[in-house]
Amino acid sequence: MPRILAIAVVVGVISGLLVGGFHNIFTVPVIERSIALEEERAAAKARDLGMAMEEEKPLVSLGVQRVGMAIGTGIYGGILGLAFAGGYALMRRVAPGWQPLALALMVGALGFWAVFLFPFIKYPLNPPGVGDPQTLTFRQGYQALFIFLSAVGMVGVLLGLRRVNLLTSSWSQRRQLYGLIALAYAAFGAVIFLVLPANPDPVPVPIDLLQLFRTFTVIGHFLLWTLLAVGVALTIMWYERSAQKGRSPATARGATRGMPANP
Repeated sequence: MPRILAIAVVVGVISGLLVGGFHNIFTVPVIERSIALEEERAAAKARDLGMAMEEEKPLVSLGVQRVGMAIGTGIYGGILGLAFAGGYALMRRVAPGWQPLALALMVGALGFWAVFLFPFIKYPLNPPGVGDPQTLTFRQGYQALFIFLSAVGMVGVLLGLRRVNLLTSSWSQRRQLYGLIALAYAAFGAVIFLVLPANPDPVPVPIDLLQLFRTFTVIGHFLLWTLLAVGVALTIMWYERSAQKGRSPATARGATRGMPANP
């Protein structure tokens, strides 16, 4: 079995770079438009107060910002690769008979839900520069806490499924226990969703621009998890085929020696 940790990190970095290119093409223009509108609002407010605003030049050029976004997304993909490797190893214990592609796609779907989509429902992402700077730490802190708790809840589900599979082989009993685990997870999700405070800041962005930014954000994260899952699965399958081809005929005969004939 290849080292899943190294594979997932490398695939995560590559996937992140590709998604960074996607954001450079589609999301960055939306961010630039949002920043321009924010600057116009600030200038209008300053004029109303009789204040003069100095034009601030960007610290780095637009090209450097785009490259930085791609690199940052690549690093983020590598971090997700670490989490994916842990989830894949755990999922193999839950469903040892599944093929690599099925395991990877399931981990990708659960990771996308727990790490992004569920937190996104509670804390929808806004374009950079939107919101009160004084509440930035508050907003980011609770968002990070929600992501952490959501991920912990999903790990608890997988551990619970693994425990059920070890306790009983009866499908009827497993089905009942699976249902209890699903109810426990739903209750846990409802508690953290209701207890943690929502984003307190208004979002003074045109609704069409805000929806476009959030749509591209969701698509980008979906692509990242999909590329990560498919890339890891294909790499593992390639390693397994290479290992089988590399076996000598004597080794292959030894592996099958002593196996009973099919009835």
